[in-house]
Amino acid sequence: MPNWISEHWLSYLQRELLLLPMTPGQRKSAERGDARLSFARGTITAKVEVGHAGATETATMKFKPFGQREWRRLEEAIAADPGAARRLLSGGLGPELEEVFNRAGLSLFPAGHGRQFRCTCRERWGCRHQRVLAVRAARMFDANPFLWLEVLGRPREELLAGVRTRLADQSVAATAGAAQNVTGGQTEAADTGSANPGPAVSSFWLDPERFLETGADPAGIPVRPGEAPVPDALLKELGPLPLPPQLNRTRRYELVQVTRWGQTFTVHQAVEETAEQVLARYYAAISAGAAALARGERAPAYREEPLPGKRIPLQPRLAAEIQAVVDEREGAVALQDLVRSCPTAAALPGESALQTVRDAAAALPGDYRILADRYVGRRDKLLSGATFRHVITWPEWQARRLSPSGDWFRALRLAGFKPPFAVEFAAADGTAGAAGRAAGTTGGPESRTGGGTGAETAQPALLCIDSAGFRTDTDPVFAVLQPAVGDELLIAVAQAAPLRLVIRLRRRAERNPWEPLPADQAAARVLSTAIAPDPYRGLTEAEAIQLLLAEGFYRPDRMPDPVWLLPSPAVGESLQWGSGRRLVTSYWWRSALLPGSTPPYWRDGGQLTAGFARHLAELRPHEQRAASALVEAWAQRWSGNPLDPIQRPPLAAFLHFLLHRVPVIARQTNIPAEVALGILDGWFRYLVQLAPAMAEVYAPFTVACAAVEPIRHRLETLPRLHTAEFELWEMEGFRWLGPELSL
Repeated sequence: MPNWISEHWLSYLQRELLLLPMTPGQRKSAERGDARLSFARGTITAKVEVGHAGATETATMKFKPFGQREWRRLEEAIAADPGAARRLLSGGLGPELEEVFNRAGLSLFPAGHGRQFRCTCRERWGCRHQRVLAVRAARMFDANPFLWLEVLGRPREELLAGVRTRLADQSVAATAGAAQNVTGGQTEAADTGSANPGPAVSSFWLDPERFLETGADPAGIPVRPGEAPVPDALLKELGPLPLPPQLNRTRRYELVQVTRWGQTFTVHQAVEETAEQVLARYYAAISAGAAALARGERAPAYREEPLPGKRIPLQPRLAAEIQAVVDEREGAVALQDLVRSCPTAAALPGESALQTVRDAAAALPGDYRILADRYVGRRDKLLSGATFRHVITWPEWQARRLSPSGDWFRALRLAGFKPPFAVEFAAADGTAGAAGRAAGTTGGPESRTGGGTGAETAQPALLCIDSAGFRTDTDPVFAVLQPAVGDELLIAVAQAAPLRLVIRLRRRAERNPWEPLPADQAAARVLSTAIAPDPYRGLTEAEAIQLLLAEGFYRPDRMPDPVWLLPSPAVGESLQWGSGRRLVTSYWWRSALLPGSTPPYWRDGGQLTAGFARHLAELRPHEQRAASALVEAWAQRWSGNPLDPIQRPPLAAFLHFLLHRVPVIARQTNIPAEVALGILDGWFRYLVQLAPAMAEVYAPFTVACAAVEPIRHRLETLPRLHTAEFELWEMEGFRWLGPELSL
C-alpha cells in the first residue's frame, strides 16, 4: 500500500507523545499549511508560514540516529533478503523493510529517549506548526521513504553502496567456496586412484569455447570497484612526458578563502601545475566516473551513433522507448517519470531532457495522447471503464437537448473521438437495454434494426452532438429517458474501441447530493497542486479535464462533479474562475460561480415598487410584504433601468436569483413557491404594461417564472442558512443552472 509509512509515522509520533491525536479537520488544515521542510541526520525542520504578513515559525523534531554498528547489521540483513535487496536497489521501499529491521534487532521507528520537539511559537504542546510538520513529513515519506532513513543516520547513496558491498562480499565468498569444493573433489579423486582426473577438470576451466560463459545473469553480477593499491599507477608506468620546460607548466585558478580585516572573502587564486598533475586530475575524475557507472550510480552518456552500428536518430529511438513504457503500464504516465524510465532520456542533460521527451511524445501514433502537457497515455486505457456525471440543467431541459459543455463530451473529444457516438440506455438495475426504443429516434441508417424486431437485434442510438448542440431534431436521451431538471445521467464508456456508451438515468429523488463530495475534494486538491507553480495563469477547463482523466478520476469509485462545479466552498480548496475561464487559486475566497459582483442599490426602485404594490392590491398583506421584498431584492441584484430596451437585464443573473435568492425570501416571508413565482411574473407583466417595447425582453423571464416544480423543490429542501447543508443546497442550484449561465 502506498501510504504504509505515513500511517506508521503518525502513529509513532502519537505513541511517543510528540503529537496529540488530530481531528479530521485539524489534519485537513495541516495538509493545506504552507511549510518548507528540510531533513538531516537526526533532525526534521519545518518553516511554517502563519498569517497573511508572511511571518514564519520554525518547528523542529529531533531523533537519536543509529550508529555505524547498527547500520552494518541492517545492511547485512538487507543483503540476506533477495526480495528486499532487489527492491531497495531498484529505488523502492516497501512494508517488508520493517520486517528487515526487526530481523536485524532494530525498529524502523525506535522508541525511547532522544526524541524531542521544539517550536519558536509560544505554545509548548500541540501547536499547529507541529501538526503541519508531522502531516507534511508524512506526505513526503510516502513519496520518498529514504528521507526517514536519512533522519535515522544513513543517506540513500551510502545505504545503497553498503548493500552493494555486502552483496559483493557474499558473491566472492560463494565463488571461493565453489572453487574450494572443485579442488577438494579433484584431490579426493586423485587419492582414490581415479583414472586421470586432472585433464578433465583442466579442460572444463580452460575450454576456450566456454571461457566467457556464466550461468548467472550478467546484469545481476555485483560489481565492487575500489581504489588501486598504488595511486596513479598508469601514469607512473608511462613515466614523465617528453615536453620542454616552457610547455610543462600550466596555470589554473581556484576559489580560496582569504581573511582580511576580520572578514573572510572568496577570491580566485592562481595555481601552477605540471602536465603530469593535470593528467592526474583527469585520470582521477575518469576513474571515479567509471566506478560510478559500474555501481549503477550514473547513467551512461547517450550516443547518437552507437559503435558499432547504424546511426539512430534521437526522436525515433526515444519515441519507441516512450511507447514501450506507456504500453507496459496502466493509465497515463507523467513526463517526468518518462525522463527517469527511458534510458535514452535519462542520459540526456537535465535541462533539455523534459522538452526532448515532450517532442518525442508528440510524434507518437494517434492512439497515444498528451494530456495537459504533463502525461502520456493510450486513449483506450484512459477511457476504459470511465464513468461521468451529468446533471440535467435548466437550459438543457428547456431545449430538450444535451449541452456539449459536459466533462464526458469534452473528455471524448480530447481523447480523439468524434461524434456520432454509439449509445445504449441502461435499465434501472444498471443492465444495458432500451436500445431498441431509441434506435428509431435518430433516423440514421445505423439505427435501424437488422434481421429482427426485438430490442435484442436493435442497433445503438447515435448521439450527433457537436459544439452547437445536437444536429438532429430529436435528442435520443430526452426521447427515451425523459429526464427532468436535477436528474443525473451516469455516462459510462462500455467499450473504447470502437467507442460505445451506456447511459443510465438516476432521478433527482434517488440521488445522494453528498456522494460526489469526497471525489470533488480529491479532484480539487489535484488541480490546486497543478496550479500551484503558476497560480495566476491557472488551468483551462480542457486542461483540468485532461489532468483528472490522467490522474485516474472519472472511475466508479472516484467520480467527481463536472469541472465547472469544483470551485465552490464545499470542496475546501482555494480555487476560483479567473479571466478567460481559467481555474486559478485565491487566498481570499469569493464565490466564483456568481455571475458578476453585487451592484449598488437601484435608485429608482422605490417609485416602481410603490406602483407595483398598488398593482397587487388584491393580495393579502403578508403577500404584499413578500412581493415588496422580492422586487427590492431583484432591484439590488440588477441595478439597471428595467424599462431600458438597450441595456437589458441578463437572464443568467435572473435564473441565479430565481434558484438561490427567491427560495430564501419565500421561506422568510412564509409564502409558497406558486405565490413567489406569481409575484415575479406579475412584476414583469407590470413592467411590460408600463413599456410595451419590453415585451420581447421579459418574455423568457415570464417563461422561467412558470417553473413551479423546481422552485417548490428548492423551497422544500432549503436547509438552515450558513451551514454545510446550505452550501450543498447552493451547489445543487448551480448544477441546475449549468456552466453557460453560471460562469
